[in-house]
Amino acid sequence: MPLRSARTRGVPRDTVHHPLFARYYARVSVGAETRMGMARVRRRMLAGLSGRVIEVGAGNGLNFSHYPGTVSEVVAIEPERVLRQLAVEAALRAEVPVDVAPGAAEALPVKSEAFDAAVVSLVLCSVRDV
Repeated sequence: MPLRSARTRGVPRDTVHHPLFARYYARVSVGAETRMGMARVRRRMLAGLSGRVIEVGAGNGLNFSHYPGTVSEVVAIEPERVLRQLAVEAALRAEVPVDVAPGAAEALPVKSEAFDAAVVSLVLCSVRDV
């Protein structure tokens, strides 16, 4: 069971709204896929995964197209509304099933579900309580 402080216990799952950051991140991250080689990094990071995966801080869903066919399901958690909508659109194009849900790393919206892997990329800087 994850430890939670009084500050994060019961954090509403849809309270993060940073539209300026979301638009900036969406634009910069797409460019970084090719210009900075992030697509290659994502492929390498996700290559050995299989089974059920939880992705915390899915952003605009750029990881989704890099999950190998050995992944049976991705549960993608994203607290920011604008980025989450972009992730939903990316999930529709993914080759593996992706369920995008609102939530924060400090209060994941999953009960005692079992996952075979957890993916946390480019998000820990915004997690308030690990």
